[in-house]
Amino acid sequence: MVPLVLAEAPLPPPPPPPPPSLPITEHPVLVLSLMYIAVPLRGAAVQSSTASGWTAGRAIDGSCSSGTDSCTHTSEMDNPWWRLQLDGVYRVSVIEITNRNVARDRLDGVEIHIGNSLVNNGNDNPRCAIIHDVPDSLTQTVHCWGMEGMYVNFYKPFNTTALTLCEVKVYGGRNPFYQSKSSLVGAAVQSSTYLGWIAGQAIDGSCSPDGKDRCSYTGQMDNPWWRLQLDGVYRVSVIEITNMYSTRKWLDGVEIHIGNSLVNNGNDNPRCAIIHDVPDGLTQTVHCWGMEGVYVNFYKPFNTTYLMLCEVKVYGGRNPFYQSKSSLVWGWVYECDIWLG
Repeated sequence: MVPLVLAEAPLPPPPPPPPPSLPITEHPVLVLSLMYIAVPLRGAAVQSSTASGWTAGRAIDGSCSSGTDSCTHTSEMDNPWWRLQLDGVYRVSVIEITNRNVARDRLDGVEIHIGNSLVNNGNDNPRCAIIHDVPDSLTQTVHCWGMEGMYVNFYKPFNTTALTLCEVKVYGGRNPFYQSKSSLVGAAVQSSTYLGWIAGQAIDGSCSPDGKDRCSYTGQMDNPWWRLQLDGVYRVSVIEITNMYSTRKWLDGVEIHIGNSLVNNGNDNPRCAIIHDVPDGLTQTVHCWGMEGVYVNFYKPFNTTYLMLCEVKVYGGRNPFYQSKSSLVWGWVYECDIWLG
């Protein structure tokens, strides 16, 4: 739970690091000592299977050539994946992916997951993005907005196919984070309001799920949503959600999205998690691993239903973030000579 403030690649080189004893004061109460990354750190890659010697490490060899000696290739299989293990826990801001022109469509629908768990080979970690096929674009750039993790996975679920990657560059950084012990403040709105159960009742400080003066409640509608606008851009680490026992099931399948866009009422921002019904669990805790945004949305897509929330508490913080200009994987900056294979 170490969120940082947005940085995007490429950036100019960070300034020389201060002496270890020199603090940087950003807040009257908090003293932050920044850690700069002078040399990118190495990582190790593995994949679900290997076809014809196209090993996982070839996606981090520094070459964007589309030759057989420069790309990875799994066998054709169910749900193929490729995983990069960094040498520590980082805030990942940007990932650049290069593929062969002839195999470019294999990236369509591939999910990128970032986190610290190896459950399901790391493919159950929070999702940063889904890649889509872009005609005539061999290299794509994906923003992960400071998501935290040691593992970066490329995963193609619900498919029997092969996965090919010619080059993966991961950019990011890490430094200390000081999180408020109090939940963040903001203003709430929702897609509709039922019988006066307004959106703000989900952030009134009361976790009592026993009355209409304590919970938010939309009307029955397609794809209901509730949105919290924070008072600034934050790295969100943890969200606690309380609901009424009798309507707990309405939270099952609700998505939590965090970001800075109001496209589709904010529901198209990166997704942190999907909530599942937990029997006898009125309060659930969701980890968002430092995702950045001013908007926190609860969204139930593909459903005609109600959305009720009795209390939402969002925890996080913000501080300076310094990103290496080089990829985290290797100790040098390299250019890609792309072969249109």
